[in-house]
Formats: sequence, C-alpha cells, structure tokens
Amino acid sequence: MAEAMNPWEGDLLDFAAYGSTFTNLIQSIDDTKVISIEAGFGHGKTFFRKAWAEHLRQVGEVVIEIDAQQSDHSGEPIITFLGALMAAVPVKDLSKVATLAAKGGKLAGVVSRAVTRAVLRNGAEEVIEAASGWRSGKVEGNETLEGAVKELEEGMSRLAGEMIARQLAAEHARVEELPKQVEALRDALTERHKANRVVILIDELDRCHPDYAIALLEAMKLVFGRPGFVFCLMVNADRLENIAHHRFGTKDAGEKYLEKFVDLRLRLRAKEEALKSATQGLAMKLPLAIPFGEGEPFSVKAAAELAGDFAADGRLSFRQIKRILDKVELALRCYGNRPIDCPLLVYLAFEEVVVTGTPHKLARAQLTPDMAESVLSSVKRTGSIRDEDTLRYACEKFVNDTCPELMGLSDDRYQLPPPGPNRYWPDYAKVLKGLGPRYIPEHEAMLAAVYELMASAG
Repeated sequence: MAEAMNPWEGDLLDFAAYGSTFTNLIQSIDDTKVISIEAGFGHGKTFFRKAWAEHLRQVGEVVIEIDAQQSDHSGEPIITFLGALMAAVPVKDLSKVATLAAKGGKLAGVVSRAVTRAVLRNGAEEVIEAASGWRSGKVEGNETLEGAVKELEEGMSRLAGEMIARQLAAEHARVEELPKQVEALRDALTERHKANRVVILIDELDRCHPDYAIALLEAMKLVFGRPGFVFCLMVNADRLENIAHHRFGTKDAGEKYLEKFVDLRLRLRAKEEALKSATQGLAMKLPLAIPFGEGEPFSVKAAAELAGDFAADGRLSFRQIKRILDKVELALRCYGNRPIDCPLLVYLAFEEVVVTGTPHKLARAQLTPDMAESVLSSVKRTGSIRDEDTLRYACEKFVNDTCPELMGLSDDRYQLPPPGPNRYWPDYAKVLKGLGPRYIPEHEAMLAAVYELMASAG
C-alpha cells in the first residue's frame, strides 16, 4: 500500500499543531456543533482548511469542503449544502439515499433529482421547479396548499400565485422533508465509517455577497443543524460582523451576530517564531547581485533576519509579508547592475507597512540627508582648532554609534571628488558627506519605481 501523503507539506507557519488539536476536538463531538476558526485575511486560513481536511480524512473522518465564494452565484445555500453532500455520496449508494428519504413523502425524491442535477451545475432553478411540482404529489398538506393558491388566484395574477405556492412548498420542504433527506445523506456518507459524523469545512464565507453569507449561516443552523453534522467556518470574524451590521443596520447590544450561529469560537494564528522563521525562509531567496559592502552586515542573511524581526513584531499577515518581499525582490532584479544595501531595502519596505513608531531595527537607517546635515552643522565652525576638534568628535561619535559598517567601503560607493593635494577624506566625512545626501533616497527611489510597476499598486 502506498504511503499516505503528508497533508502538512509546505506548512511554513507550523499549523500542523493546530490541526492535531482541532482534530481531537472534532472526534470528541457526537452531536451537532458549529465551530468558527477565525483569522484575518492573508493569515493562512485556506491553506489550513485544505491541509486539515486531508488530515481529517486520513484519520477516518468524512469531510466535505465548501468554498462559499464559488457557490455564491447560486443564490440558494440549500443547493450549496445538498449539492456538496450529494456529490460526496458514492454513485452506488445514491439509490439507497432516495429510498431512505422517500419515507418522508414524494418531495424527497423530487429534491433528490433536483440536487443531483444541481451537482451537474444546472443551477438553483431545479429546486424551484421541484418545489412547484410538489403541489401535484400526494403529500400531507397538499390540499391545503392547493386551496390557498386557488383563493389567491382569484385576486392575483397566476404568476403571483405560483410564487407564493413555491414559497409554501419550500417551507414545507424545509420543515418536513429536507431533514429526512439530510439524515439519509449523512447515513449514506458515514455507513462505512466508525463515527456517524460529517465534518463540513466552509471557507471564504466572509468574501460572499452579504445576503448569501447570512442565508448560508441560517440554512446551516435551521436545516442542517442536526446530529452528526459538525460545521467548521474558516472566517475573518470582523469582516463577517461588518456584513451583518450593514445588512441589518444595527448590532445587537452585548452579542455579536456570529455568536447566534456558532457554538465554539477558535483562533488560528501563527506563533511568532513560526512566522519569523517562515519570513526568513522567503527572504533568504532574495536575488542580491552586488552587495553595497563586504561582510555580514550587507548580506542576504542579515536582510532575512531583519525581515523576520519585522514580521514577528508587526503582526503582519503572511500575505502582507510576501507582498513586501516581492517588492524588494523586484527592486533587486530591476537594479541588479547597481550596488544595493539589501537589509536597508528590506527595512524601508517594511517601514512603509508596519505601524509608525517601530523602534529602529537597522541603526544605519538613521543616516538620512537631514540627519547627516544636522550632524555636520552641529558645531559652529569659526576656524579655531577647538571647534574643528569638537566637530570631528561629534561626527565620529554619530558614525561609530549608528553606521560604523559604512566606513571603509570602496571609494566608488562614496562618490566624493578628490580631496586635493596632500589632503584626504576622513572616514566620518566619507559617510556623512558622500553617503548622507543620497544613501537612503536612492534606495527609497528604487522601491518607489518598482511600486509603480506592480499591478497591485493601483
């Protein structure tokens, strides 16, 4: 037998530990339960959902995955759920589902046919057609419905009567028939499994049209909230709350909308060390061609360590981190024929996104044109030896404290004119006069230029 694939392959954020814990939780549930697994956009929910789904299957669970955004166009969440369940039933067991469900009345068979066709992507019109056709079946309540339609038709158009008939039929289906159909599907799906439990993972709900997202939550609770179904919502809770707020106008005092449907709220968040390590791994691939200087301070490794520190402290999403590093990579490729301070480029790119006030993580990033000018003019020069010594001391102190690695570079880095016969540029002067006015502005210009090239910039 072939060895099972590792569901957590490529797990940069160390989510496997969450998967094992959540699996233990699922296996302890023997009734119905709705669980939300919450994280912001770009924090790895979809990766986790796919990996965890495979993990659950490998330990014997029946798992249904639903990308709510993909089914949003149907407008009918019941079709989404029934279609996903029906598609997972082995073909040889479909007739058994119909037989079990038929005990509830003829509508069950009609719904089965509608859902089967829905699985084939024929749309929600099939359920409307099925509900309308129910009126001719021998199901309890049929005569009452027919009478209501007849009375309505006396004062309304045939179209209006049909619309109300469908609404009544759909309500009867929800209360009387669909529960039997749902239970039959659950039994067919779990027949060969130890637990009579179906785990339904729902992703991208917070990206759906507001009306559809809310309707899906209601259908999940009202129609499918039955023993043996465990729903796991992969959501950005804040986004979903905003959807509900705009849909209903106000928020209920003391209770969030999501809590009306969710029994247990869990958080999915990469641990600081995992996020830092994943960021460093991405940054180590940066294609630096010409380092600004020799040695460790100007290396890709130093840039990667800096990126990891920013990622951990800034609580950025992994998607944000990747976009920042994509920008740095593009700059390195577009300006590969120029010497570049890769750590400085990383620093400047992160500084654009991380909340202001972040402590300096790269001391030499303080060598701005204004700072260099301020240091050079910190002592009023009168021509006296004492003033010259005081200025030299101030300049040397600043350079030694903030950017000693910028001393001793090759002369072409400083781009200073020859100092004249029998004269030389002191190291501090090379840094403050040669690099001070352009060192950071040139790196900022590279990032600004590639930002204009990136499609996401607009």
